[in-house]
Amino acid sequence: LFDVGVSLQAVMVTVLDEMVDDQYEPSKDDVEEYAAWLGMDLPEDGELLWIAREGLMAPLPKPWKPCQTEDNDIFYFNFETGESTWDHPCDARYRQMYNGKKREKKDRKEKKMEKEKAEREREQRRPLLDVPN
Repeated sequence: LFDVGVSLQAVMVTVLDEMVDDQYEPSKDDVEEYAAWLGMDLPEDGELLWIAREGLMAPLPKPWKPCQTEDNDIFYFNFETGESTWDHPCDARYRQMYNGKKREKKDRKEKKMEKEKAEREREQRRPLLDVPN
């Protein structure tokens, strides 16, 4: 038999009210920092920064609430399911959105390169009938 001692420590958590500021506009640095956190490669993915900006401005979906620990760390708690997370509940959606747009961009680039390659090959196979003597 093993005696496993468990020490539980009471932690004080404050449930916060989400304050939505209609005038909030994230700074360029905040957007770029969040973009990097989402996995963006800047400046290459610069045209996708709108995803990071939108993600920073996303309100918490109901029934999520922001909570603060005694150490002033913020986490999110779902009062219906009991789930908690350190990441904003919408972060995964914005990361998926970025990955999808990045994939679309890569596919378009590959198709363009394939088309250009086929065009060059056609040009090289074309008979040289127009060469002056």
